[in-house]
Amino acid sequence: MFDDESAEILAELSAGERVDAQRAARKLGRVARFVELNPGEFAPLELSAATGWTPLHTQHRIRLATALTTRCPATFAVFSVGDIPEYKARRIVEAVEVLSDETVALVEAEIAAQAAGLSSQQLNYRLRRAVARADPEAAARRAAAKSLARQVIHQGLDDGVGLLSVQCDVERTQLAYQRIQAQARQIKSAGDDRSMDQISTDVMMDLLAGKGFENAKVIVRLTLPASTVLGVDSKPGYLAGYGWLPAQRALELAAQKDAVWQRILTDPLTGHAVDVGRRKYRPSAALRDHIEALYPTCTGPGCVRPAHLCDLDHVTPFPQGATDQFTVRPACRTHHRLKTLGGWRVELSGNGRGLTWITKYGFRFTHEPEPIADPDVAPF
Repeated sequence: MFDDESAEILAELSAGERVDAQRAARKLGRVARFVELNPGEFAPLELSAATGWTPLHTQHRIRLATALTTRCPATFAVFSVGDIPEYKARRIVEAVEVLSDETVALVEAEIAAQAAGLSSQQLNYRLRRAVARADPEAAARRAAAKSLARQVIHQGLDDGVGLLSVQCDVERTQLAYQRIQAQARQIKSAGDDRSMDQISTDVMMDLLAGKGFENAKVIVRLTLPASTVLGVDSKPGYLAGYGWLPAQRALELAAQKDAVWQRILTDPLTGHAVDVGRRKYRPSAALRDHIEALYPTCTGPGCVRPAHLCDLDHVTPFPQGATDQFTVRPACRTHHRLKTLGGWRVELSGNGRGLTWITKYGFRFTHEPEPIADPDVAPF
Protein backbone atom coordinates (compact mmCIF):
# COMPACT_ATOMS: atom_id res chain seq x y z
CA MET A 1 0.00 0.00 0.00
CA PHE A 2 1.43 3.35 -0.98
CA ASP A 3 1.14 6.79 0.53
CA ASP A 4 -1.39 8.94 -1.37
CA GLU A 5 0.38 12.17 -0.43
CA SER A 6 3.75 10.88 -1.67
CA ALA A 7 2.18 9.82 -4.96
CA GLU A 8 0.65 13.29 -5.30
CA ILE A 9 4.03 14.95 -4.65
CA LEU A 10 5.75 12.81 -7.27
CA ALA A 11 3.02 13.51 -9.82
CA GLU A 12 3.33 17.24 -9.14
CA LEU A 13 7.12 17.16 -9.52
CA SER A 14 6.86 15.14 -12.73
CA ALA A 15 4.35 17.58 -14.22
CA GLY A 16 6.53 20.48 -13.07
CA GLU A 17 9.53 19.10 -14.96
CA ARG A 18 7.46 19.06 -18.14
CA VAL A 19 6.29 22.63 -17.59
CA ASP A 20 9.87 23.75 -16.84
CA ALA A 21 11.07 22.20 -20.12
CA GLN A 22 8.29 23.95 -22.08
CA ARG A 23 9.15 27.27 -20.46
CA ALA A 24 12.89 26.81 -21.11
CA ALA A 25 12.23 25.93 -24.76
CA ARG A 26 10.06 28.99 -25.25
CA LYS A 27 12.73 31.19 -23.68
CA LEU A 28 15.40 29.80 -26.00
CA GLY A 29 13.09 30.28 -28.95
CA ARG A 30 12.72 33.95 -28.03
CA VAL A 31 16.50 34.25 -27.70
CA ALA A 32 16.94 32.85 -31.20
CA ARG A 33 14.31 35.21 -32.59
CA PHE A 34 15.87 38.26 -30.93
CA VAL A 35 19.28 37.44 -32.41
CA GLU A 36 17.65 36.92 -35.82
CA LEU A 37 16.03 40.36 -35.60
CA ASN A 38 19.24 42.00 -34.31
CA PRO A 39 22.21 40.64 -36.26
CA GLY A 40 25.64 41.89 -35.32
CA GLU A 41 28.03 42.05 -32.40
CA PHE A 42 25.84 44.01 -29.98
CA ALA A 43 22.82 41.67 -29.68
CA PRO A 44 24.49 39.54 -26.97
CA LEU A 45 25.15 42.62 -24.84
CA GLU A 46 21.53 43.76 -25.18
CA LEU A 47 20.41 40.32 -24.02
CA SER A 48 22.91 40.27 -21.18
CA ALA A 49 21.82 43.67 -19.91
CA ALA A 50 18.08 42.95 -20.14
CA THR A 51 18.20 39.49 -18.54
CA GLY A 52 21.01 39.93 -16.01
CA TRP A 53 22.90 37.00 -17.57
CA THR A 54 26.68 37.17 -17.64
CA PRO A 55 28.20 37.76 -21.11
CA LEU A 56 29.59 34.20 -21.15
CA HIS A 57 26.24 32.67 -20.15
CA THR A 58 24.53 34.80 -22.80
CA GLN A 59 26.87 33.49 -25.49
CA HIS A 60 26.11 29.91 -24.41
CA ARG A 61 22.36 30.55 -24.54
CA ILE A 62 22.61 32.10 -28.00
CA ARG A 63 24.61 29.18 -29.38
CA LEU A 64 22.17 26.64 -27.96
CA ALA A 65 19.10 28.58 -29.09
CA THR A 66 20.45 29.07 -32.61
CA ALA A 67 21.46 25.43 -33.01
CA LEU A 68 18.10 24.12 -31.77
CA THR A 69 16.03 26.37 -34.02
CA THR A 70 18.15 25.97 -37.17
CA ARG A 71 20.08 22.70 -37.14
CA CYS A 72 18.07 20.53 -34.74
CA PRO A 73 14.37 21.22 -35.33
CA ALA A 74 13.25 17.70 -34.38
CA THR A 75 15.02 17.96 -31.03
CA PHE A 76 13.55 21.42 -30.48
CA ALA A 77 10.07 20.04 -31.22
CA VAL A 78 10.18 17.36 -28.50
CA PHE A 79 11.83 19.86 -26.14
CA SER A 80 9.12 22.46 -26.78
CA VAL A 81 6.29 20.12 -25.73
CA GLY A 82 8.20 19.12 -22.59
CA ASP A 83 9.07 15.55 -23.59
CA ILE A 84 12.77 16.06 -22.84
CA PRO A 85 14.56 18.43 -20.41
CA GLU A 86 17.02 21.05 -21.54
CA TYR A 87 20.14 19.05 -20.65
CA LYS A 88 19.12 16.30 -23.13
CA ALA A 89 18.44 18.84 -25.87
CA ARG A 90 21.82 20.44 -25.18
CA ARG A 91 23.58 17.07 -25.27
CA ILE A 92 22.12 16.27 -28.69
CA VAL A 93 23.21 19.68 -30.01
CA GLU A 94 26.75 19.14 -28.70
CA ALA A 95 27.00 15.65 -30.18
CA VAL A 96 26.04 16.71 -33.72
CA GLU A 97 27.89 20.04 -33.88
CA VAL A 98 30.58 18.65 -36.24
CA LEU A 99 28.07 17.08 -38.64
CA SER A 100 26.62 18.58 -41.81
CA ASP A 101 23.01 19.74 -41.70
CA GLU A 102 21.92 16.75 -43.78
CA THR A 103 23.69 14.30 -41.49
CA VAL A 104 22.24 16.00 -38.41
CA ALA A 105 18.77 15.21 -39.76
CA LEU A 106 19.68 11.51 -39.99
CA VAL A 107 20.89 11.42 -36.38
CA GLU A 108 17.85 13.34 -35.15
CA ALA A 109 15.51 10.93 -36.90
CA GLU A 110 17.08 8.10 -34.92
CA ILE A 111 17.52 9.82 -31.55
CA ALA A 112 15.07 12.69 -30.93
CA ALA A 113 11.92 10.60 -30.44
CA GLN A 114 13.75 8.08 -28.20
CA ALA A 115 15.50 10.62 -25.98
CA ALA A 116 12.59 10.97 -23.53
CA GLY A 117 12.88 7.37 -22.38
CA LEU A 118 16.67 7.26 -22.13
CA SER A 119 18.89 7.99 -19.16
CA SER A 120 21.72 10.44 -19.70
CA GLN A 121 24.22 7.57 -20.01
CA GLN A 122 22.01 5.74 -22.51
CA LEU A 123 21.52 8.93 -24.51
CA ASN A 124 25.28 9.53 -24.67
CA TYR A 125 25.91 5.96 -25.84
CA ARG A 126 23.27 6.08 -28.56
CA LEU A 127 24.39 9.49 -29.72
CA ARG A 128 27.98 8.32 -30.11
CA ARG A 129 26.80 5.27 -32.05
CA ALA A 130 24.43 7.28 -34.26
CA VAL A 131 27.04 9.94 -35.04
CA ALA A 132 29.69 7.32 -35.84
CA ARG A 133 27.24 5.48 -38.11
CA ALA A 134 26.15 8.65 -39.90
CA ASP A 135 29.68 10.02 -40.36
CA PRO A 136 32.65 7.79 -39.44
CA GLU A 137 35.02 10.78 -39.70
CA ALA A 138 33.01 12.86 -37.22
CA ALA A 139 34.85 11.60 -34.12
CA ALA A 140 38.20 12.61 -35.56
CA ARG A 141 36.89 16.05 -36.54
CA ARG A 142 35.35 16.55 -33.12
CA ALA A 143 38.62 15.61 -31.40
CA ALA A 144 40.52 18.05 -33.64
CA ALA A 145 38.00 20.80 -32.89
CA LYS A 146 38.28 20.19 -29.13
CA SER A 147 42.08 20.33 -29.36
CA LEU A 148 41.89 23.69 -31.12
CA ALA A 149 39.58 24.93 -28.35
CA ARG A 150 42.18 24.35 -25.62
CA GLN A 151 42.21 27.13 -23.05
CA VAL A 152 43.25 28.24 -19.58
CA ILE A 153 40.56 29.84 -17.41
CA HIS A 154 41.03 31.76 -14.17
CA GLN A 155 38.12 32.60 -11.90
CA GLY A 156 38.32 34.63 -8.70
CA LEU A 157 36.28 33.02 -5.92
CA ASP A 158 35.30 34.22 -2.45
CA ASP A 159 37.61 34.53 0.57
CA GLY A 160 40.81 35.19 -1.36
CA VAL A 161 40.67 31.95 -3.39
CA GLY A 162 41.01 31.52 -7.15
CA LEU A 163 40.20 28.64 -9.52
CA LEU A 164 42.62 27.84 -12.37
CA SER A 165 41.49 25.26 -14.93
CA VAL A 166 43.05 23.91 -18.12
CA GLN A 167 41.26 22.30 -21.07
CA CYS A 168 43.43 20.52 -23.63
CA ASP A 169 44.27 17.05 -24.99
CA VAL A 170 43.56 14.40 -22.36
CA GLU A 171 46.92 12.67 -22.80
CA ARG A 172 48.67 15.90 -21.80
CA THR A 173 46.37 16.70 -18.87
CA GLN A 174 46.69 13.12 -17.62
CA LEU A 175 50.50 13.22 -17.86
CA ALA A 176 50.61 16.56 -16.03
CA TYR A 177 48.27 15.24 -13.32
CA GLN A 178 50.36 12.09 -12.85
CA ARG A 179 53.53 14.18 -12.54
CA ILE A 180 51.92 16.38 -9.87
CA GLN A 181 50.61 13.37 -7.97
CA ALA A 182 53.98 11.57 -8.10
CA GLN A 183 55.77 14.57 -6.60
CA ALA A 184 53.03 15.02 -4.01
CA ARG A 185 53.29 11.36 -2.93
CA GLN A 186 57.05 11.69 -2.49
CA ILE A 187 56.57 14.77 -0.31
CA LYS A 188 53.82 13.09 1.71
CA SER A 189 55.87 9.92 2.26
CA ALA A 190 58.68 12.07 3.67
CA GLY A 191 56.39 12.99 6.56
CA ASP A 192 54.72 16.22 5.38
CA ASP A 193 51.67 17.08 7.52
CA ARG A 194 49.64 18.61 4.67
CA SER A 195 46.85 16.65 3.00
CA MET A 196 47.45 15.19 -0.46
CA ASP A 197 45.10 17.77 -1.97
CA GLN A 198 47.04 20.58 -0.31
CA ILE A 199 50.40 19.19 -1.38
CA SER A 200 49.23 18.56 -4.96
CA THR A 201 47.93 22.11 -5.26
CA ASP A 202 51.14 23.58 -3.84
CA VAL A 203 53.27 21.44 -6.19
CA MET A 204 51.34 22.61 -9.24
CA MET A 205 51.50 26.28 -8.28
CA ASP A 206 55.22 25.98 -7.46
CA LEU A 207 55.78 24.57 -10.96
CA LEU A 208 53.76 27.34 -12.64
CA ALA A 209 54.31 30.45 -10.52
CA GLY A 210 57.43 29.45 -8.64
CA LYS A 211 57.90 29.43 -4.89
CA GLY A 212 57.55 33.00 -3.66
CA PHE A 213 56.55 34.26 -7.15
CA GLU A 214 60.10 34.11 -8.50
CA ASN A 215 58.83 33.11 -11.97
CA ALA A 216 56.92 36.36 -12.48
CA LYS A 217 57.16 39.92 -11.30
CA VAL A 218 54.34 40.83 -8.95
CA ILE A 219 52.48 44.02 -9.87
CA VAL A 220 50.47 44.87 -6.78
CA ARG A 221 47.63 47.30 -7.43
CA LEU A 222 46.75 47.13 -3.79
CA THR A 223 45.02 49.58 -1.50
CA LEU A 224 45.96 48.91 2.11
CA PRO A 225 45.18 51.22 5.05
CA ALA A 226 48.25 52.60 6.78
CA SER A 227 46.75 51.54 10.09
CA THR A 228 46.86 47.91 8.91
CA VAL A 229 50.47 48.21 7.77
CA LEU A 230 51.39 49.64 11.19
CA GLY A 231 49.54 46.85 13.00
CA VAL A 232 47.00 49.18 14.61
CA ASP A 233 44.07 47.21 13.18
CA SER A 234 43.30 44.53 10.59
CA LYS A 235 41.24 46.35 7.97
CA PRO A 236 41.12 44.46 4.65
CA GLY A 237 43.05 45.51 1.55
CA TYR A 238 41.62 45.96 -1.94
CA LEU A 239 43.34 44.13 -4.82
CA ALA A 240 42.52 45.51 -8.28
CA GLY A 241 41.02 42.82 -10.49
CA TYR A 242 39.79 40.77 -7.54
CA GLY A 243 38.37 42.82 -4.66
CA TRP A 244 38.72 42.64 -0.88
CA LEU A 245 41.51 40.57 0.68
CA PRO A 246 41.89 39.78 4.39
CA ALA A 247 44.51 41.99 6.01
CA GLN A 248 47.05 39.22 6.53
CA ARG A 249 46.80 38.06 2.89
CA ALA A 250 47.23 41.64 1.67
CA LEU A 251 50.28 42.14 3.88
CA GLU A 252 51.86 38.91 2.61
CA LEU A 253 51.31 39.96 -1.00
CA ALA A 254 52.69 43.42 -0.36
CA ALA A 255 55.80 41.89 1.23
CA GLN A 256 56.89 40.20 -2.02
CA LYS A 257 60.28 41.59 -2.98
CA ASP A 258 59.22 42.58 -6.52
CA ALA A 259 55.91 44.14 -5.50
CA VAL A 260 55.14 47.56 -6.99
CA TRP A 261 53.19 49.90 -4.73
CA GLN A 262 51.20 53.05 -5.30
CA ARG A 263 50.09 55.45 -2.59
CA ILE A 264 46.31 55.86 -2.74
CA LEU A 265 44.60 58.27 -0.35
CA THR A 266 40.94 57.62 0.37
CA ASP A 267 38.17 59.74 1.80
CA PRO A 268 37.68 58.42 5.37
CA LEU A 269 33.92 59.05 5.20
CA THR A 270 33.20 57.38 1.83
CA GLY A 271 36.13 55.05 1.20
CA HIS A 272 36.56 56.40 -2.36
CA ALA A 273 39.97 57.38 -3.77
CA VAL A 274 40.79 61.08 -3.65
CA ASP A 275 44.45 61.09 -4.67
CA VAL A 276 46.97 58.70 -6.22
CA GLY A 277 50.66 59.29 -5.66
CA ARG A 278 53.23 59.01 -8.47
CA ARG A 279 57.00 59.30 -8.44
CA LYS A 280 56.98 60.78 -11.96
CA TYR A 281 54.06 63.12 -12.45
CA ARG A 282 52.60 63.25 -15.95
CA PRO A 283 49.05 64.66 -16.14
CA SER A 284 47.59 62.03 -18.50
CA ALA A 285 49.11 59.12 -16.61
CA ALA A 286 48.18 60.65 -13.27
CA LEU A 287 44.59 61.09 -14.42
CA ARG A 288 44.41 57.44 -15.50
CA ASP A 289 45.77 56.34 -12.12
CA HIS A 290 43.23 58.48 -10.30
CA ILE A 291 40.28 57.21 -12.37
CA GLU A 292 41.38 53.58 -12.04
CA ALA A 293 41.56 53.98 -8.27
CA LEU A 294 38.15 55.65 -8.08
CA TYR A 295 36.53 53.16 -10.51
CA PRO A 296 38.20 49.75 -9.98
CA THR A 297 36.28 48.05 -12.83
CA CYS A 298 34.57 48.79 -16.12
CA THR A 299 31.45 50.86 -15.49
CA GLY A 300 29.35 48.88 -18.01
CA PRO A 301 26.34 46.91 -16.69
CA GLY A 302 27.51 43.87 -14.75
CA CYS A 303 31.07 44.10 -16.10
CA VAL A 304 33.95 43.40 -13.70
CA ARG A 305 36.90 43.80 -16.06
CA PRO A 306 39.67 45.55 -14.07
CA ALA A 307 39.93 49.26 -14.84
CA HIS A 308 43.62 49.07 -15.77
CA LEU A 309 42.63 46.76 -18.67
CA CYS A 310 39.89 49.14 -19.90
CA ASP A 311 39.72 52.16 -22.20
CA LEU A 312 39.22 55.62 -20.72
CA ASP A 313 35.89 56.69 -22.21
CA HIS A 314 34.59 60.26 -22.45
CA VAL A 315 31.00 60.17 -21.19
CA THR A 316 30.48 63.30 -23.29
CA PRO A 317 32.40 62.72 -26.55
CA PHE A 318 35.61 64.71 -26.92
CA PRO A 319 36.07 67.59 -27.74
CA GLN A 320 32.58 68.56 -26.48
CA GLY A 321 33.43 66.93 -23.15
CA ALA A 322 36.49 67.69 -21.06
CA THR A 323 39.22 65.17 -20.23
CA ASP A 324 39.10 65.07 -16.45
CA GLN A 325 38.06 62.93 -13.50
CA PHE A 326 34.48 64.20 -13.72
CA THR A 327 33.77 63.15 -17.32
CA VAL A 328 36.09 60.21 -18.04
CA ARG A 329 35.22 56.69 -16.90
CA PRO A 330 36.78 53.24 -17.52
CA ALA A 331 34.94 51.11 -20.05
CA CYS A 332 36.12 47.79 -21.45
CA ARG A 333 36.60 47.72 -25.22
CA THR A 334 33.27 45.91 -25.73
CA HIS A 335 31.22 48.42 -23.71
CA HIS A 336 33.17 51.32 -25.23
CA ARG A 337 32.27 50.12 -28.72
CA LEU A 338 28.68 49.53 -27.61
CA LYS A 339 28.39 53.18 -26.56
CA THR A 340 30.14 54.47 -29.67
CA LEU A 341 28.58 52.21 -32.31
CA GLY A 342 25.80 50.20 -30.70
CA GLY A 343 23.23 52.85 -29.86
CA TRP A 344 23.77 52.88 -26.06
CA ARG A 345 24.04 56.14 -24.09
CA VAL A 346 25.64 57.09 -20.77
CA GLU A 347 24.46 59.83 -18.40
CA LEU A 348 26.33 61.12 -15.35
CA SER A 349 24.47 61.13 -12.04
CA GLY A 350 24.08 64.16 -9.82
CA ASN A 351 26.62 63.01 -7.20
CA GLY A 352 29.48 63.26 -9.69
CA ARG A 353 30.54 59.61 -9.27
CA GLY A 354 27.77 57.38 -10.58
CA LEU A 355 26.44 57.06 -14.09
CA THR A 356 23.54 55.42 -15.90
CA TRP A 357 23.80 53.28 -19.03
CA ILE A 358 20.76 53.40 -21.33
CA THR A 359 20.49 50.56 -23.83
CA LYS A 360 19.28 50.76 -27.41
CA TYR A 361 15.87 49.51 -26.27
CA GLY A 362 15.60 51.81 -23.26
CA PHE A 363 16.72 49.58 -20.36
CA ARG A 364 18.54 51.64 -17.72
CA PHE A 365 21.39 50.42 -15.50
CA THR A 366 23.01 52.57 -12.82
CA HIS A 367 26.64 52.13 -11.85
CA GLU A 368 27.96 53.43 -8.53
CA PRO A 369 31.65 52.75 -7.84
CA GLU A 370 32.41 50.63 -4.80
CA PRO A 371 34.68 52.22 -2.18
CA ILE A 372 38.17 50.72 -2.07
CA ALA A 373 38.60 51.31 1.68
CA ASP A 374 36.26 50.88 4.62
CA PRO A 375 34.64 54.23 5.44
CA ASP A 376 35.08 55.35 9.02
CA VAL A 377 31.95 54.99 11.10
CA ALA A 378 30.66 58.39 12.13
CA PRO A 379 30.59 58.82 15.93
CA PHE A 380 27.19 59.00 17.64
